Amino acid sequence: MEMAVEKHRGMTFGYYARNGYYSSAKAREDVDRMAALNIGWVCVVAIVLQDTFASTRQYRDFKMTPADDELRDIIDYIHKKGMKVQLRPMLECWDGTQRLAIRFPREETIIPGKPITHWSQWFASMTERTLHYASVASRAGCEAYGLDSELDHTVGQNQYWKNVVAAARSVYKGHITSGHTSVVKFPDELKNKDHWFYDLDSLGTSFYTGVADKPGATLDEMRAHLKPSLDHFRQVASWYGKPFYFAECGCCSTAGATMRPAYWKTEGGYDGEEQARFLEAVLDTFWNEPWWMGMYWWKWDEQNDRPWFRDDPRGDKGFTIDGKPAAEVMKKWYGKK
Repeated sequence: MEMAVEKHRGMTFGYYARNGYYSSAKAREDVDRMAALNIGWVCVVAIVLQDTFASTRQYRDFKMTPADDELRDIIDYIHKKGMKVQLRPMLECWDGTQRLAIRFPREETIIPGKPITHWSQWFASMTERTLHYASVASRAGCEAYGLDSELDHTVGQNQYWKNVVAAARSVYKGHITSGHTSVVKFPDELKNKDHWFYDLDSLGTSFYTGVADKPGATLDEMRAHLKPSLDHFRQVASWYGKPFYFAECGCCSTAGATMRPAYWKTEGGYDGEEQARFLEAVLDTFWNEPWWMGMYWWKWDEQNDRPWFRDDPRGDKGFTIDGKPAAEVMKKWYGKK
């Protein structure tokens, strides 16, 4: 499949950044350090809340949600440093469950006078949220807008999502995208040519495929593990016919983390070189694919305190790459012409 795709040499920034962070000097220092690694696209995250996984109302929180003015300020600063922005609101639940848990019963009336309308209510709130943040993206000149990430069990609500995309396009004229995980069976979903995925400009997946079966795997062993994924997503992209990319992709700098990259509590000591080999293997495998729009590394900053990342004096064991060997791998690949 041949298509002209601008590669998103991306980084996710500010996941769970509290109100006030984006207006801080630290946030600007982070942007400066990202620019030094040839990062071309920054996914700026704004956390939006709902009370539980079964709640139908989404809202901005005074503490947890960045204010609109600070979003504008940090987006302006990112642009000033020569990088592009995808603004991505991300839904979280106060009860500690994640977006992946959000789902509701089928809409019907079993008891007369008591219609089941959870999906209608939830999507009404999602539409209001989308109109707000897509308008922010438009006013701030963001080059892309992400609807959210990993709302996998909502994907089958096709007409509701089509309405959300239409609402976003009514106020934002740029690139609109969304990301999901392997819970979503892309081949099955894409058989429906009226699927809301086709209303987007690109489609992403969270890519945390294991690339090793033991700690300390070599680069060649990781490449070999990635071949089935390359074949799979090459076929998915062919069916989709639009740019496909990794909306999230990351791995902790912990020995053995490459066996289960999405996991954040892998037992083992600090191993920045293993994390670096993971990034090298992924970029080497997918970089020259014409359909591959790139990736957004998960993630630049750790906004939630995780003490187990700091139990090895040799280095931080989390997903971040600043000051680790993976930073030089990223700088090399993201600097390619």
